[in-house]
Amino acid sequence: MNRWERWISGIQQEAKAFLFMAILITIFRVVFLTLFQSQLSHTSWADIGMSLWLGFRLSLKTVGAITLVGLVFATLCHVITSHWPAQRIRNIWYTIVTIVMTLLFFGRIPFYTIFNLSYNAMLINGKHDDIQAIINTAINEYHAIPFLIGALIVGTLLSWLLVKLLNIPTLVWQPKSKRSQWMTGISSLVGFVILFIFFRFGGAFNYTHSINWESAARLNSNLLNETILDDAQALYRVKAIAERTRQLETVQFTPDELKQHIESVGGHWNGAGFDEAFTKTISTERLQIQPKSINIILGESYGLWPFLNEFDSIGSYIVAEGRYVEQQPNAMHTQYALAQGTGTMPAINGLLTGMPDTGLYPNYEPMSYQQPYGLGIGPVMKQLGYKTVFWYGGFSTWQNVKAFALAQGFDEFHDASEMQSDESNAWGVADKDMFAAISAYMNEHRNEKILNVIMTTSNHPPYSIDVTKEGFDAEFVRSHLPESMTNTNQQINEIGHIWYADHVMGQYIREEQQHDPSALFVITGDHSERFNFATEQEPKVASTIPLIFYGQGIKQEWLRPDAFGMSIQIIPTLAELVGRSGQTYTSMVPSLFEPYSFVFNHRLWMDANGIYIENKDMPKSYQDYMNTMRQLAAWRIKQGNKVE
Repeated sequence: MNRWERWISGIQQEAKAFLFMAILITIFRVVFLTLFQSQLSHTSWADIGMSLWLGFRLSLKTVGAITLVGLVFATLCHVITSHWPAQRIRNIWYTIVTIVMTLLFFGRIPFYTIFNLSYNAMLINGKHDDIQAIINTAINEYHAIPFLIGALIVGTLLSWLLVKLLNIPTLVWQPKSKRSQWMTGISSLVGFVILFIFFRFGGAFNYTHSINWESAARLNSNLLNETILDDAQALYRVKAIAERTRQLETVQFTPDELKQHIESVGGHWNGAGFDEAFTKTISTERLQIQPKSINIILGESYGLWPFLNEFDSIGSYIVAEGRYVEQQPNAMHTQYALAQGTGTMPAINGLLTGMPDTGLYPNYEPMSYQQPYGLGIGPVMKQLGYKTVFWYGGFSTWQNVKAFALAQGFDEFHDASEMQSDESNAWGVADKDMFAAISAYMNEHRNEKILNVIMTTSNHPPYSIDVTKEGFDAEFVRSHLPESMTNTNQQINEIGHIWYADHVMGQYIREEQQHDPSALFVITGDHSERFNFATEQEPKVASTIPLIFYGQGIKQEWLRPDAFGMSIQIIPTLAELVGRSGQTYTSMVPSLFEPYSFVFNHRLWMDANGIYIENKDMPKSYQDYMNTMRQLAAWRIKQGNKVE
């Protein structure tokens, strides 16, 4: 073959590979929708078709990039030298891509099952997690080994099919005359440029009409929006989020700029330091008797949805204890509240730093171990006279949680290694045994003012508690399941663990009240979005957590019936509840008693009108405030409290 023949043949080969990859990714999308079709019961065929169409357009970026590698390193090199092993390189490259894409697709299935999202920022945090526990959970709960074997078998078969396709002879042609050679060359160049632009913008010729991972959420279904993203684009989303996080790591302000930003979000610069600029003075003594003990129960995956009226059929049973507390005359609660993030560590980071989520992980930042964040729950409550104790049903090495808590103003830290339990798994001990350990500790320290921050673990994969033995009525739940949930053993077991976590929490609360009638309890969750509904749910169901304050002297009317909030408002609200007139504390966010227009977390914002995904339609005043708060938090995490 001469150069022209090699060029024309190579283009045909890349076109075959392009079509194969585009069809393969589309098939993966259809299979993905089929596997989770129960979430599409209220979705129109038009929306499903639009999801596939938008996904196909977006995947033009992915497939175009894959084919570009083959074009450059196989076809073009072969045009330059006839001895170049183009077909071998092409076969190897596209085989690797096919197997990798198949592995990613098989991995997406359990990932979506857990997080209700395809690959996302949890991959970034995963490197800090307990790898052994993750592997154990993946194998025992999510069938990782069969999935891996299946992916390799399917990937191998698909690769065999691809190689067969690439080995089909191509049309041999070359331009004969000089004029036709010039025309072929110019047409090839122009065609390449046009296709590059068209693929680059996802089936469009400019950014305005393009589709990318940020603009893919165009439908009223989380499943369909996630279907639009192929696995490569989902990984690109992870990369983009990581890059934005790194930009926050390098945020720099002059002292004057920093002071202006602090003032713009309600702080008052007093020359002492960053934390001190957010000093607040308590003017009203709400609780006449200061509680001897305070218990913040941060429930693993303890979402708000079972508390909502639409889930009364099972909610009144599975969170009976939480509902009982919420409805007491000496309890106050928000209607809705946003968690700090979709993981446990972001929730803990929020409580321990008192700052909004930035995407950074302060538990791994050097500055976090040089001085406490004065805005966090530890320093705030110590200043108000409380001994601070952190309880974790897992193991202290997870995410540096023990070292981080002790560095952030906690006097003591206790974990699973200190707790007697016959019910344990790779993540820790059963909640019942953790609460027993806390009760035993409190019985030995009744003469002290103590704040307990309690992080539970049982409502978490691998869901290994024998909930039937503990008293869970699975048949009652099966007979009262709403249409939004599937009647499978896995779903019932997961619901059983919600019941168990709530049940043993209620037992602990009643026991503590008997010993200490003044005890104050804060009941909330670390996140909510992990529960697997069978049908699409709006954010108020899928993404909210309870925020309940319960104890002697608390009045329901202190919060409006439609009150809303975010998790880190626990800190100033608690300070306002237990503090004495004239005492001070520091907080970047207002307490639930103060007026505020909206709240936000890592991806959502909420005001009196509803809960929304953060996007360009967010009011500019909200956007500016949120961005400034995140930048200030990032500055504090990286630079410390001192302002030069």
